[in-house]
Amino acid sequence: MTVRNVVQLVCILALLSASAFGQSISGSLVGSVVDSTDAAVVGADVTLIHRATGAQRKTQTDAQGDFVFSTLPPGEYSIKVQVSGFKSLTKEGINLSAAERLSVGKLALEVGEVTESVTVEARGAVVQTASAERSGLITSSQVDQIAIRGRNTLSLLQLLPGVVFNSEADSIDRGWDLNVNGNRKNTLGVSLDGMSTNDMGAMTNMRIVVSQDAIAEVKVLLTNYQAEYGRVSGANVQLITKSGTKEFHGGGSYYKRHEQFNANNFFNNQVGAAKPRYRYNTFNYNIGGPVYIPGKFNTNKDKLFFFWNQEFWPLKSATALQRITVPTERERIGDFSQSVDLNNKLIVINDPTTGKAFPGNIIPASRVNPNGKALLSVFPVPNFFDRSISGGKYNYIYQGEEEQPKRTSTLKVDYNINSNNMFSATFAENSAVNRGPFVDHDMQWPIIYGARHNPGKALITNYKRIFSPTLINELNVGYISSPENLKEYERTLPAIQRDKVGFNVSQFNPKANPLNLLPEATFGGVPGAAQIGYDGRFPQWNQQHLFNINDNITKMFASHALKAGFYYDFNRRPMRGTSASIPTGNFDFGRNVNNPLDTGYAYSNAMLGVFNTYRETTSFTSVEWRMSNIEWFVQDSWKATRRLTLDVGMRFMCIVPLYERDNFLTGFVPSRWDPSQTVRLIQPTKVSGKRVGIHPVTGQIYPENLIGYIAPNTGNPANGMVSPLDDPSFPRGLINNRGLHYAPRLGFAWDVFGNSKTAVRAGFGMFYNRQGISTGTRDFPFQPPLVQTPLINFGTFETFLNSEGFISAQNVLGIDTIGKVPTAYNWSLTLQQDVGFGTVVDVGYVGNIGRHLMWQRNLNIIPAGANFLPQNIDPTTKKPYAAPFLVPYTGYNNVNYREYAASSNYHSLQVTANRRFARGLQFGVAWTWSKSMDYNSGDNNTVSSLVPVRIWNYGLSDFDRTHVFKLNWLWDVPRAPLSNAVADKILNHWQISGIASFVSGQPMSVGWSTTTAVDITGTPSQEARIVVLDNPVLPKSKRTFYRYFKTDVFRLPAVGTFGNAARTVIRGPGINNWDIALFKNIPVTERAKFQFRLETYNTFNHTQFSDVDTTARFEPATGAQVNTRFGQLTGARSPRIMQLALRFLF
Repeated sequence: MTVRNVVQLVCILALLSASAFGQSISGSLVGSVVDSTDAAVVGADVTLIHRATGAQRKTQTDAQGDFVFSTLPPGEYSIKVQVSGFKSLTKEGINLSAAERLSVGKLALEVGEVTESVTVEARGAVVQTASAERSGLITSSQVDQIAIRGRNTLSLLQLLPGVVFNSEADSIDRGWDLNVNGNRKNTLGVSLDGMSTNDMGAMTNMRIVVSQDAIAEVKVLLTNYQAEYGRVSGANVQLITKSGTKEFHGGGSYYKRHEQFNANNFFNNQVGAAKPRYRYNTFNYNIGGPVYIPGKFNTNKDKLFFFWNQEFWPLKSATALQRITVPTERERIGDFSQSVDLNNKLIVINDPTTGKAFPGNIIPASRVNPNGKALLSVFPVPNFFDRSISGGKYNYIYQGEEEQPKRTSTLKVDYNINSNNMFSATFAENSAVNRGPFVDHDMQWPIIYGARHNPGKALITNYKRIFSPTLINELNVGYISSPENLKEYERTLPAIQRDKVGFNVSQFNPKANPLNLLPEATFGGVPGAAQIGYDGRFPQWNQQHLFNINDNITKMFASHALKAGFYYDFNRRPMRGTSASIPTGNFDFGRNVNNPLDTGYAYSNAMLGVFNTYRETTSFTSVEWRMSNIEWFVQDSWKATRRLTLDVGMRFMCIVPLYERDNFLTGFVPSRWDPSQTVRLIQPTKVSGKRVGIHPVTGQIYPENLIGYIAPNTGNPANGMVSPLDDPSFPRGLINNRGLHYAPRLGFAWDVFGNSKTAVRAGFGMFYNRQGISTGTRDFPFQPPLVQTPLINFGTFETFLNSEGFISAQNVLGIDTIGKVPTAYNWSLTLQQDVGFGTVVDVGYVGNIGRHLMWQRNLNIIPAGANFLPQNIDPTTKKPYAAPFLVPYTGYNNVNYREYAASSNYHSLQVTANRRFARGLQFGVAWTWSKSMDYNSGDNNTVSSLVPVRIWNYGLSDFDRTHVFKLNWLWDVPRAPLSNAVADKILNHWQISGIASFVSGQPMSVGWSTTTAVDITGTPSQEARIVVLDNPVLPKSKRTFYRYFKTDVFRLPAVGTFGNAARTVIRGPGINNWDIALFKNIPVTERAKFQFRLETYNTFNHTQFSDVDTTARFEPATGAQVNTRFGQLTGARSPRIMQLALRFLF
């Protein structure tokens, strides 16, 4: 039995033997009951009431006067305390968020009768004295009232400290573009009502998305959070959907954006261009409440509840204007007597059998190839003939329309079976369609219409069982299905099927083309030539299935809250091929003077059935990716003293490497390279003064364009490539099973003065992240020897299937089989202080170190200076040989090897001030002063293999922002005392909300080029960087539109050097932006109102530049910099965008 089998067996046994799984959205409330002398009150009855549903939980205080309610759904609560000899006490307005351990502090009882009562109101913001993690909360008020342009709830994460928010979509979207506390984008985990929604591809989007109006709150565990949360190494985002309540609530809304409301872009104004088309319409409605039958079921409206929401985005847009050159009606019958070039000169069509022009420039009907004629017949006929406008560059124009409708639907059902059993289920569905004439193909005219459907469906269930006030179990089971398929193309499909258009040429692998599609075709040399082409997966078929189950159990005794659990997920993703595949074959009919069959024009070549090159993928297959996580944890939240709480826990993880179901993948393994099997390349030589290729063994002569291709019958073209399909000893996913990993978590929260107003908290955590398909081994099934794309030169439709195909030196991928798991170590030290006015200020140091992060290195590098050596000069050109002749692994170009070897570090000061909504005002301030450094900021970024990476690649992260300051607010404008009801409705009931952003610019590099070609490093494997003589940063007072940085401090690097510039040398322009929304509420009844919203983004239309020309251009002879735009601002962020909305709420 292999080590891998043993590890898998251990993981499975652990799964089967576990009584709990773990990753909960539930929270806990803790507190203590004291008398007027601050002595503990033992045995007091404590009742917890969920305000929205009326559900109750009861417990008693322990020997220290403490009480705990665990496994609670987020929401507003009240607590009632009763004990003989004291007045009863009720504390209201307690807001518990998801995954929060909230202390309600000391509840002080007054001496008196139980029948007497005292009611107190909870404060707005609460000092965190019961747990050590750093977390952030987007409240229901913020979700509902702060305007987000694309209505993407995750965009609200920008309000939290440590978050770098890079960009925002214009419509509801599954993806995100943000980094949290120095982590890469793909380390963010997003769950919906407790179920992970991360896509297993790029790991930077969700497979299901819900409307902003369906979200109750967003809880974000930022760093050093408890052991019950895992799966990712970055922030853990909990999206909590809304639930129904005892009363019916709902509403409908319409949002509209249109270019007529917007300002114009700075650069459009510069040249007098009109505002671009910008149109979005959004419709939403929702309703929630109790499910009851009067007098028969749920008569108290405290058992069964529902919430339903739908949102529609009926998006449409114009396609890009297509200007192409198609065969004329004369050319389609072989008549080229009127075919002229851009200078109006006749294009001479030569007879390849004689080498002379066809008489009258017309191909005789007997010579016209019926398959070539059929191929050209699929093109539209010309519809534009004014050469004074087209200049002869096109004769056909087309602009169509695409539809991109989106829809989300969410249903939440909550059932309080009884006081000890609670069940909830969330069903979410979304649809995104891209429908139009240019979907999944490269034809530039409306020949085939299709619609790419990308729906998603999720079912998430949660069951809580309260065995006793001190023993509670919570089970969460979820499933998401998310296919991506091309549909609605069948009606127009015959227009591109071989048998339907009369194209009867076969191919090498017809099974790879089950729809019998026409081959791809290109026509080089024709200005703006039309083409036939497809996405290699046409018709696209891609599915994803996610299943997870987690169950945790909580046991409270004495001053301990013990929790243990287990988490399992399984992901399956079947998909067809890759976009780079050519299963239909590809004919290049372009002109080539070396082609003995060439007629001098691409369309006439096709009419004769002769081609320049033909390529076809040798295999086309569907693959099915699979991966799974098995994790379990134990933790204790121990109230060591009345003022000190310790969080201690350990998470255990079995991260099974990603694998393909049938082992259909292959990768380069350096240790498997056999020098004796090295291929030979077709060499350059001259015959009769003409440059050609020659077989290094047989001496056979080949056309010039085959120089550098692999010489037939020499060596192994897949040398060093290994597949578990052929070698069972090799790991299934090309990565060894990493075994069991341990992730300790430790933290404390100290209530300094015991009054819940000052807290010191600190914590440390170790976290692991798994790799997605896109940045892991997605392209590995489509490499040699499993898949090749040979090239055939200079043939005809009738003979090419008998021809020999040639394999070029190609790029291949490999991955380190050790495959260490990406790991993050993060920690924090925080001081929190209640400063009054319902406001809590938090000042903290947050650090994060990343280890075993992925980078990519090219193993097939050419040493520096190789191009300058005499033995490396091609005698036929007097220039250096092409790269395939000089690399160590002959037969390949780049050998990109992915390793888990990169590191990162992040250090920050984070300051926040938060006031929860009370008395008409809520605000939040978040300032982050940070520095993030790494070797690469994305998994597949390539690092240097020639210059030490510490020198060449280590530097500021791409997402580093020195300062990020965010201010957000919600303000109910105070009402004027008006006695007239009409005047009150008109002049009162206003609200203002907004986000102000002040962000440092992103790090930028400075590149270079030359007016004439110059080889600086002597190797194509590593370009030199520019030479920097002095600090290029200009003081802000000296920056202008035309000179953003010092352009005179840069020089062309000397030959034989690598330059001296760092990875980045300047920062781009920063952000100074205000998004402000104004709401006018118009009451209809006491419980119903209309709301008119005016939302503005970049409210003050402040021009915020975003791009700079950072490429110097040098004259090699003099070293002079000649790019007049170098250092000039070249791009700007969005101008003011306005959205109008009307909502009805009840």
